[in-house]
Amino acid sequence: MEIIYLNEQNDLKMEPSCVALGFFDGFHLGHLKLVNEVIKVSKRDNLKKALLTFDVHPRAYLTNQPFKYLMSLEDKINLLKSYDFDYLFILRFNHDIAKLMPEKFIQEFIIKSKIKHVVCGYDFRFGDRGRGNSEILQAYGHNDYQVTVIEKLEYDHHKVSSSYLRELLTKGDVEMAAKLLSRPYCISGKVIYGRQNGRKIGFPTANIDAKDYLLPENGVYGAKVYFKDKVYLGMVNIGYNPTFTALPGLSLEVNIFDFDENIYGQVLTVAFIKKIRMEKKFASVEGLIEQLKHDRQQIKNEIIL
Repeated sequence: MEIIYLNEQNDLKMEPSCVALGFFDGFHLGHLKLVNEVIKVSKRDNLKKALLTFDVHPRAYLTNQPFKYLMSLEDKINLLKSYDFDYLFILRFNHDIAKLMPEKFIQEFIIKSKIKHVVCGYDFRFGDRGRGNSEILQAYGHNDYQVTVIEKLEYDHHKVSSSYLRELLTKGDVEMAAKLLSRPYCISGKVIYGRQNGRKIGFPTANIDAKDYLLPENGVYGAKVYFKDKVYLGMVNIGYNPTFTALPGLSLEVNIFDFDENIYGQVLTVAFIKKIRMEKKFASVEGLIEQLKHDRQQIKNEIIL
């Protein structure tokens, strides 16, 4: 798959393509409808398969506020590769992009990029103050490109959206989130040094640098841990370790079952399968150890690799 930054490269040589438009944070079932439509149209019309997105969320850039993502750009790249896409078009979001009138956006990044078929959601917005929408895309297509608009998708009477996924995750409902994603919610990051309290009590943990990922609600989770093409069961804690001296900020740490390697600086992927309980402060370290033993056994009983 070729990755092309449209607003940073000149004299681009691309073949005609069918492209899904959007930010695609999470790649939930709604997003996958767009991806599947691109696959169908590309095969029918002999076009390349492509997706056009931004490097950062426009809201994060325009408000200059911290923004928590459901997936990284690297996650999106890896997922698109699994669908055998030909191109990933990326726009580095900046004030010039934000101020573009919809017509200019279409001319610069759709027509000039040889996009012959556009697939977007019914609520897709682009251009200056979000003035562009699916109707404008259709109106300006003429003979240059065609447009397919994907209608709203609902699951259990809720609109499938990145916002709803965030709501579920902040409540710790990783099982419902997995249904909307068609896979478990995952966080990938480097293993960093922590206080090593887990090792002292017989439950060594790998502390993960979660960077800009949205963390699920504080608590203990059963998880699958991916490391160097192998998968392990694990127990994840998100929180402040209140039984010891509380941490100043949230941590994500995972106790990997049947695993004993030095992996500092290595990248792990944690897939959240089930929430076991809330984080709590125990009256003693011994009480914490007994609870962790119970949590570990519950995870082994209920989650199959």
